Amino acid sequence: MGLETIVWIVPDDARDADPGADALRKAGYAVIEQTLAMAPRLAADLRVLPTASLADPAALRAACAADRRPTLVLAHDGDAEAIALQVCDLRDEVVRLPQSPHHVAARLERLTRRDRNSAWLHRDVVTGLLNRRAFGQRLRKVLEEMLPGEVRGLVLVDLDHFKRLNDEFGHAVGDQLLRSASEMLAAGASPEDCIGRVSGDEFALLMARYDLQTLVNDAQGLLKRLSVPIQVPSIGRGIVLTASAGMTVLQPRFSEAEVMRQADAAMYEAKGAGRNRLMCFETAAGGYVVPDIDADLERFNEVTKVFSDRLARIVGDMGRRLVEGARRQALQDALTGAHNRRYFDERLAREVAQAQRSGRPLALALLDIDDFHGVNAGYGWPSGDGVLRDFAALASGNVRLVDWLARYGGEEFCVVLPDTGAEAAVSVMERIRSAVGAHGFEATDGRRIPVTVSVGVAMIAAPGDSPVALVDRAGRACLHAKAAGKNRVVLDDAAT
Repeated sequence: MGLETIVWIVPDDARDADPGADALRKAGYAVIEQTLAMAPRLAADLRVLPTASLADPAALRAACAADRRPTLVLAHDGDAEAIALQVCDLRDEVVRLPQSPHHVAARLERLTRRDRNSAWLHRDVVTGLLNRRAFGQRLRKVLEEMLPGEVRGLVLVDLDHFKRLNDEFGHAVGDQLLRSASEMLAAGASPEDCIGRVSGDEFALLMARYDLQTLVNDAQGLLKRLSVPIQVPSIGRGIVLTASAGMTVLQPRFSEAEVMRQADAAMYEAKGAGRNRLMCFETAAGGYVVPDIDADLERFNEVTKVFSDRLARIVGDMGRRLVEGARRQALQDALTGAHNRRYFDERLAREVAQAQRSGRPLALALLDIDDFHGVNAGYGWPSGDGVLRDFAALASGNVRLVDWLARYGGEEFCVVLPDTGAEAAVSVMERIRSAVGAHGFEATDGRRIPVTVSVGVAMIAAPGDSPVALVDRAGRACLHAKAAGKNRVVLDDAAT
């Protein structure tokens, strides 16, 4: 295997070393055991995914598709093998257990050889993402087929100080960091987003959202995902990556070269402004024609124009920040930072209409903190406010970037999950329920506050289904969860 590092996926509650991982380790392989959620933060070359610990077919599908590194799937039965063969990339290997450690090692060596020597005309050999040529083809197709009213953006993400890291730790570590960065971007992107590696340390994303503000928010969220420590076993320490990004909003009349130039200009503006930030390209209105006059006067006019443009931009930026700040306040819950009821009502209507047009699934979950009145009565209102803030942070941290959370009212919250089936939605809600139950909520006086949550999940139904009906079904399912003993997730009968 050479210097390749293998990440072996283990269950969240694993206490002992996996015998298979231990056998490879004793044979001289660099094997690190890590949970599925934390694996993208580990700078590893290959992944081994045993399927026995995955709860259901939806979890297995999500796990197989969640990592772009070459993966060896160890299927515990025929059903798991069939799902893995259907979902996995052609770069992956799927084997049916039981297998000897020697056989598993041979499969990993095969993965390495194929990853190094494959003639992937459309894939970057380091990250497995689309290469520059293939990404350019996708971008041209999007520009040619864009419809009026579509909100699409091109984002260029350039890793900050990557050359310094490459020089300090070597190209092998640099490649591992590139793989981890690609995994973090992929984990935070929507399933419909297109991601490519377009140069050494530069990634490009094509994103489609419902409105411009959501597009900008999601692009900023992707940058935040990169700012967590990536553990690099070969150097025995973690490295924190940051990135500068430039975004431009796509217009059908523009060419591939033009939009790439715009995003590139915005990206370099982000670097010039201090790095680790997102800048949006703005097209200057109008033109400027210089008459045939004295060269000194021409230079004076140019300086005046630059100064005027810069002053106008400063004033415009201040105005935009004021407007955006007022808009955020109008659509954001002041206590928890989640979206408020007004935002929920407006956006849910668009989500439902989009799901009905595209025929894609849409799930809505209503989460009600159990016995919250007892928290306020027993620990005080400030402690209750702290529980609501922590709960909103936990819920937001356990969903995808494309999913979104809103405070529906009081201690009730809603999570909307586009492109998500019933089984996957229930799995996500179980993850939130478990995280809430395990979290150490504290009162202002330091006392521990036991908190649980009841959840009702509903799915968009017939084409004529309304947002009100969807919320009503999720609310009834939540009431059934309460009646059944609380601290549980109940799926609406119409979705089963």
